[in-house]
Amino acid sequence: MFRYFAATTARASSTSRLGQRVVQSRRVLTGTTRVGQIRGMSTQQNNSLSDSNVRYTIMAVAAAAGLSLFGLAGYAMFFGPGSMYPKPVRNLLREAGMAYMRPPEKQDLPKALECYEQALAQLDALGTSDSQHARDMPHVTGLVARVATVCTEMGDLDGAIEAYNDLLERLLGTDGMRDATTQVRRLLDDSLDKNERQGILRALGCANKLAETYEARGQRSKRRSAVLPHARAASTADADMAAQWYGWCLQLVMLTYQNHFNHQQLADNKPTTQTPSFDPDTLPSYFPVDIVTSLMYNAATFYSGNAQIELAEPLLQRALDLMRHGADGDETNVCRSSILMSHLANTGVMSGNLPAAERWSIDGLALAKRFPNNADCLNSFIALTYDLGVVYEAAGSLESARVQYRQAAEIATSTGDDDAAKLASEAMTRLAR
Repeated sequence: MFRYFAATTARASSTSRLGQRVVQSRRVLTGTTRVGQIRGMSTQQNNSLSDSNVRYTIMAVAAAAGLSLFGLAGYAMFFGPGSMYPKPVRNLLREAGMAYMRPPEKQDLPKALECYEQALAQLDALGTSDSQHARDMPHVTGLVARVATVCTEMGDLDGAIEAYNDLLERLLGTDGMRDATTQVRRLLDDSLDKNERQGILRALGCANKLAETYEARGQRSKRRSAVLPHARAASTADADMAAQWYGWCLQLVMLTYQNHFNHQQLADNKPTTQTPSFDPDTLPSYFPVDIVTSLMYNAATFYSGNAQIELAEPLLQRALDLMRHGADGDETNVCRSSILMSHLANTGVMSGNLPAAERWSIDGLALAKRFPNNADCLNSFIALTYDLGVVYEAAGSLESARVQYRQAAEIATSTGDDDAAKLASEAMTRLAR
């Protein structure tokens, strides 16, 4: 049920969710993210070599095997046994499944959506008099989640946003959607029913998907703004909503973790702290490392894509801390850590902190080399090699930059990554002028 991504690179106009990001302008975003708290998470001092406004095209690889698995990890499809559904609903679900659960080229998504929505409408009607089918029951909310997924696959982002908002309201109620601290208090209650806790975690995954969908719709509107002037206002509004929901998710996770951590500190007769240690062993048991790191990663790529490096960088650093910088030697953690380092290298370039960018590039390459047959490691190796060239070019070491670009182009060509090969080749052409 995890979200998978193919590695991609792109140009300055890229709208890839996890692809390279080239900063063109600064946008002021609003939301519930506590900026001071995120900045306080940073462990790295800015040591900018230059205040130059020169910007370089950077390349950040996507996770081929789901670094950003948070999006679906907390909100799987909660369909119950077929016997839970009345026969007319079962028939509709069967018909929807026959249209949806097929190879992409044979899917009939409009038909599937029509059947799922009819099944949901029948369950909601039954739920008004039968609590077994109440609108917040898992087998009902799972159907709402499926509607959102089908809408997304159809490119109907308006419908997906409507479905995700509906799902959150069913899981949390309007007040619960408005204030994440309400859910923090519930999670910290040791007496909380297991099913209620699962409901909050499902809502957390849904909120993350809602943020991603607002972000995607905003990017689409931004692309259209060249010919549709009103689209820019829509893009800004959606970016604001994405920021709000990423902030909601971060506030829920970080406040819960902070309180849980300090509770453990007191139990061990240790002083409380303003910031938890970000040792994976100190997370609450209901927050797997993958969920927390992926949320941080998703939010960080959103912030960096909107020129908010001061928010993106500490999130990437802390996600890397939770993965112990790949020190455990686990192939998955090593390669995901190299991807995080590629994004940290990019934040260094974008902020003009070239020493940090060089350090992250070199450390990331050292990790990526360990598993050359792993898709994540291979793709991050290409991106980090290229980005190290960007660092050297920005520092004026043109021959060193040329070596890095040439190597990135050769590896990208040999692996069939045409976009990355083109980007590296263009960099070499630029240096040859």
